Amino acid sequence: MTETVSLKPFTPEMYHAYYREYRNDPELYIDKSQCKPFVYSPEWVDRYIRRQTELNRRCFAIMHGGEMVGEVILKNIEPGKSAALGICMKNDACKNRGFGTRAERLAIDYVFRQLDIPVLYADSIRTNTRSQHVLEKVGFCLLREEGDFKYYRIDRPEAPERQKLDSPERQSVPSERESVLPEQREPGSEPAPRTLLITAFEPFGGEAVNASMLAVEALPDRIGPWRLHKAVLPVEFGRAGERAAALAEELGAEAVVCVGQAAGRESVTPELAALNLQYARIPDNAGRTPLDQPVVPGAREAYFSTLPVRAMAEAIRAAGLPGALSCSAGLYVCNDLYYRLLHHFHGTGVRVAFLHVPAVSGRPCLDTPAAARALELAIGQIP
Repeated sequence: MTETVSLKPFTPEMYHAYYREYRNDPELYIDKSQCKPFVYSPEWVDRYIRRQTELNRRCFAIMHGGEMVGEVILKNIEPGKSAALGICMKNDACKNRGFGTRAERLAIDYVFRQLDIPVLYADSIRTNTRSQHVLEKVGFCLLREEGDFKYYRIDRPEAPERQKLDSPERQSVPSERESVLPEQREPGSEPAPRTLLITAFEPFGGEAVNASMLAVEALPDRIGPWRLHKAVLPVEFGRAGERAAALAEELGAEAVVCVGQAAGRESVTPELAALNLQYARIPDNAGRTPLDQPVVPGAREAYFSTLPVRAMAEAIRAAGLPGALSCSAGLYVCNDLYYRLLHHFHGTGVRVAFLHVPAVSGRPCLDTPAAARALELAIGQIP
């Protein structure tokens, strides 16, 4: 007799057992070369558990009999409105056996019936045709293609924007033919927002304000598909990067944009690279003055931004604002933060950029509304 597939809420013990056998799936990476072998770490799993339990998420192990074969994550849960579905199989031995298809059907039913949520979203990397086939098989409708991703949606049959069921015998998961097409949707019906962490710095060097704080505070909370989570970081070597990485993990951010101020610059400058070097021309806010020290001992000499910084600079200039691509973020705390984030999230799919805005002290050349508008244009270039 074939064992059934079921969903079971994860416990910490289950998470550790699951990730001892987990193997990275290259299909989950836009750049397949970034897929590195997964190495089990109790500390990493504990951080992952905190992230999953602190956010508005529900996580389930996909069970085949008594074996954990994958993970289902329901994220961005907005009661009565919408949620987003994520799914991953444990390793190659668990793929192509129908487990994911059955798990997605169970997750859809749980969202519609137990959580009483009428809309479920999902996305897939454009090249992951296996994932797209499963989504379409269980009833998701393609909303749009944007950049490297395809975005999908499925509606509960009795949701207001859908026609009423003809009879109670009709299945709860609509077929592709029955799904609401994008042009039929109500105005303002959009996919669940994606999470972007944007950071600024506190004042330093005896100044009363930091231009990055003012610009980030002036940004809206939503830009395109991105929901912004704003944070102010300490101007301290090491601590700024550690705090930003922890926040991004907790939020489940897909992208991190860091903003600092640069005295003497006249443009908003997306930074191309971060260097593995610390050089403090003045003490940081903790009084530290590292000179010619590596940010991460033994790590690579530099990382390049994983967000489209060239396109960001071009978009700022095209809007008539001063914008220019900069080669590096210097060697002070800005660079230290940038390098630590790129190193921490290397190979994970979390993308990172850093931008400098002109300082407001002395003779300002760019006021706060203009700096915020430049940042908004830059974020608008993120696929």
